[in-house]
Amino acid sequence: MERIRLGAVFVNFRCPDLLFAALNSLETRHYLKLFIVDQATLKLPSLAAAWNRGIAAALAWGANWVLVSNDDVLFHPCTLDHLVERAQEKGYEFLCPCNVQKSLGLGKEKLFSLPPPEAGEDQQAADYSCFLLSPRLFQEIGPFDEGFVPAYFEDADYNLRLALAGKPGMLTSYAPFFHHGGASGGIDPAIADANRARFVAKWKDTIPWVEHFVK
Repeated sequence: MERIRLGAVFVNFRCPDLLFAALNSLETRHYLKLFIVDQATLKLPSLAAAWNRGIAAALAWGANWVLVSNDDVLFHPCTLDHLVERAQEKGYEFLCPCNVQKSLGLGKEKLFSLPPPEAGEDQQAADYSCFLLSPRLFQEIGPFDEGFVPAYFEDADYNLRLALAGKPGMLTSYAPFFHHGGASGGIDPAIADANRARFVAKWKDTIPWVEHFVK
């Protein structure tokens, strides 16, 4: 496979130890450049704003693909290369690796002993803890909605926009990874409810049944 320019965007949320572990687990044969957005002080209004800033920096560098990831993940040695390979092979423009904790019930200590998948299976799904997207898709769909403050529902919003464009997110077991989950401490229920209401208000005139989409 031809070597490409892969930009990797990570948002730091007060968990430097987890971030360093994630970065230390990165392996790829491609040209890799890191773009770390420090959100520990919450200078940016939202997670979506942090993602947009990192993606914009990666695209300005000339990335052929952009990986966007939480800081509380670990990568199998094959994860990045298999993601790029599968996306290019199948023509996917938004592709997520498969969380072995969720799919196989495996702890992080088991991730690195897994043999690299020979084929894997793909399904229509999206996991915004880690995803690969193409510059062309980002230009077509546009940036993440920064109005979901400080976080929550920016992923549902993007999922819906992908679906409306006929380009739903995909997930592949060909690229395994591990996601701790909950490292950011979660979202206040009041904030979650406010962002849910904002999401419904944004889309109700376009999709009358949108409220059922987020129940």
